Amino acid sequence: MVMNTLVKPLSPAISIRNVAIIYGLTAASCFLVNIVVERMPIGDWGPADISKMFWLDNVTWQLLSLWWLLLSVVSDGWPFTSVADPTRRALATIASSWVVGWFSAKAIYWTGLGADWVFPIIGTIYFLIAFISFAGENWLVTSLPPARKFFILFSLIAFLTYIITNSTIRWIPAWWFPFIEMGLASGLLAYLTRGVRQPGRGVVQIGLLFLVVLAFTVISRWLHVWDFTKAGIGDFWRIGTYTSPYFLLWFMTGCSVSYTLLVQTHNWPFRFVPMPWGGVLSCLACIVVTSAVAWLLSELVGILFASVQEALTYAYMGVNWSFTMALLFGFGVSQPYLWRGQTVPGSWDDVA
Repeated sequence: MVMNTLVKPLSPAISIRNVAIIYGLTAASCFLVNIVVERMPIGDWGPADISKMFWLDNVTWQLLSLWWLLLSVVSDGWPFTSVADPTRRALATIASSWVVGWFSAKAIYWTGLGADWVFPIIGTIYFLIAFISFAGENWLVTSLPPARKFFILFSLIAFLTYIITNSTIRWIPAWWFPFIEMGLASGLLAYLTRGVRQPGRGVVQIGLLFLVVLAFTVISRWLHVWDFTKAGIGDFWRIGTYTSPYFLLWFMTGCSVSYTLLVQTHNWPFRFVPMPWGGVLSCLACIVVTSAVAWLLSELVGILFASVQEALTYAYMGVNWSFTMALLFGFGVSQPYLWRGQTVPGSWDDVA
């Protein structure tokens, strides 16, 4: 294995700084967003409902904002490709994504769809961009210029979302999201599907994730936070639904913790363990840390948080800044590093 000065993990000081910035922004933005949605609700809530539903407005706004940001990133930065300064380009992307995200969230109610459509829409658009652009590595639009990438991806995702949400499928359950973060950030999905061509690689990775989700729901049932006999969203998915808000708290915390934990530490210390076991250990570490943080947040309800709903907003906001700071400002991803047994940073295709 050939090492050089460009292949070097982050120093602990930089990792700690990055994590502090990400979660500092998480806390500050969540505090501000909660103030906004409590005073100017996105949903059609009456005065008595705002205290119960402001968390949904918060989550809807920040997730749709992040989705628009991700669409720009996978489209090579369009529509801000002409902005030469990377910091200005990043700030323009963030600002516009929050503005467009608010209008997108509000449109769910302006069009008469209502709150029952929030998670079907968000779950489906995230699944599609993850499948096509992250697991699928943009295989459909690889050779296209940025503006056409953006147009084609948006058009395809909008069309497929309409078909799915207006059929008996209704949505793509979102419970896979923390696990794709773990799989991508650890490199485990890339290792397990090494040598497989796209789009087959993306299909296999999504298939693996759905098997993980099946195991996750079984474990959740043992923990009495999931019921396979209860109706979920739509009639297509016969997998039941959660029975406790603390399931949502764990899920949202997992989405906020997993990507930051692995990316900002460069998978330390698990990168010293050969794949696949090093990747498995990284994912298990995420599950342990997520469980600890979710437990801590639940204990702070009534002390720091006025309600479980408020805790949910802080638990989920981290997912936005985890991706934003990594993809726009290079936090944790600007410095390549190697796993034990790896010769090309970020790739396992040359390994038997």
